[in-house]
Amino acid sequence: MLFFNQVFFIYLSFIFSCVIAQDNFDSTWVDFKKDPALKNAAISFSLVDLKSDSLLKFDNDSSALTCASTVKLFTTATAIELLGENYAPVTSLYHNGYIKDSTLIGDLIIRGNADISMGSQYFNSEDSLYKFLIDWKNTLTRLGIKGMIGNVYADGLAFGYKGTPKGWGKSDVGNYYGAFHSGLSIYDNALRLYFKVPKNGEKASITKVFPEIKSLTLNGTVYSANIGSDNSSIHGIPFSYDRRVSGTLPANRDTFLVKGSLPDPEMEFLNELVRVWNTSGFTINGSVLSARSFKDTVFHYDKLNHMLSFTGKTVKEIAYWTNMKSLNVYAETLLAWIGFEKSGSGLTENSAQLMEDYWKERVYSKGLTLKDGSGLSRSNKVSAATFCSLLKYMNTSKNRSVFKNTLPVAGTSGTLKSFCKGQCSEGKFIAKSGTMNSVKSYAGYITTIEGRELTFALIVTNYSCSNSAIVKKMEPVMNAIYQLK
Repeated sequence: MLFFNQVFFIYLSFIFSCVIAQDNFDSTWVDFKKDPALKNAAISFSLVDLKSDSLLKFDNDSSALTCASTVKLFTTATAIELLGENYAPVTSLYHNGYIKDSTLIGDLIIRGNADISMGSQYFNSEDSLYKFLIDWKNTLTRLGIKGMIGNVYADGLAFGYKGTPKGWGKSDVGNYYGAFHSGLSIYDNALRLYFKVPKNGEKASITKVFPEIKSLTLNGTVYSANIGSDNSSIHGIPFSYDRRVSGTLPANRDTFLVKGSLPDPEMEFLNELVRVWNTSGFTINGSVLSARSFKDTVFHYDKLNHMLSFTGKTVKEIAYWTNMKSLNVYAETLLAWIGFEKSGSGLTENSAQLMEDYWKERVYSKGLTLKDGSGLSRSNKVSAATFCSLLKYMNTSKNRSVFKNTLPVAGTSGTLKSFCKGQCSEGKFIAKSGTMNSVKSYAGYITTIEGRELTFALIVTNYSCSNSAIVKKMEPVMNAIYQLK
């Protein structure tokens, strides 16, 4: 009888704790939705048990909403599934002439396949960003070529010259998060502006620009302010060398870096190649020309002389930084690779349609609309149910580990480093976040206090508070999910 009573007591305790945990989540969710800042908000929420494949909690889970950077979950998953973790683009150099007295007499043609890692800060130290260009020059030297008389052409036609995808705002594209993919990329397609920021209220001055672009025109004024972070903005459009800088920066800084987007990555690639080669003793007597300016020209590579090939970083490596740091240009590059490899065209429209069609056959896809790879387009529409369906699919994929390893850990890494920091769910879930004006979303995997493996998605749009405030309102929801029994 004593044993029976003990077992019965344990059973009642278990039931009671479950009820408390259930009530805690339900009350937390009610409080979240009743917040005045969410009075006119649209919400899509889904919580699924991965083992039982049961829907535990939901709220408008099939409503497809603008979701910002959580779209990168689709892009990285598609690249990993379709291309494989070890796929890497190859950039090749050719010539159409002959070599005489250690000089190439003829044109040099660079065939770009959208390698975003060349000169990237994520794969190179600051003092070795252009080391790959020196390595190329050294390879040509070993082939007996110490200079050239002819033009240098860049061919990125397979990836187009449309600039940013449709749906990106004009206020976005001059900033670094608005950098676009290109057949030839360099330095993460970033324009770096270094400011000297004086005391509060005074004008900041630009002390250095990298890379140096002779035709670049910078207008506007940036002021110092008693703030702790960058509140400046760079305005411009693709392929235009006019940039306007405005806003404020933290006062009393000897050097403060502001990143923008390169106006024409392919041309800056060529300019950097000429600069580095000339300063290292390889003379180029000729012009640099982008395929953007000679679209009617077609290079027959089987009739050209191959000189060298350079293999970039893999899908696995690019996908990691895409999700960990939410790099838009990395996501757009992955998307371009998908289209190029599967159809021969790396144009955004083509690649996005291929990605959307691929998942519509495999996951719950009501309302699914994908227009880019990064989520910067407000035309993207995804529901919480669709995100959970994607995450369920990837949880059983052979590429499960590769995919999950790209996701930040709550309170620990990447874009989730401060989310739920010091709270009970810190370190207990991995997810991709998404942030735009009046858009905040999270989607990922969580292991509860009792070891249950769940997948979740929460999208909120049109709230009336700041993005930082909505994050604080979402944290109790994640803690309640973690405590769910």
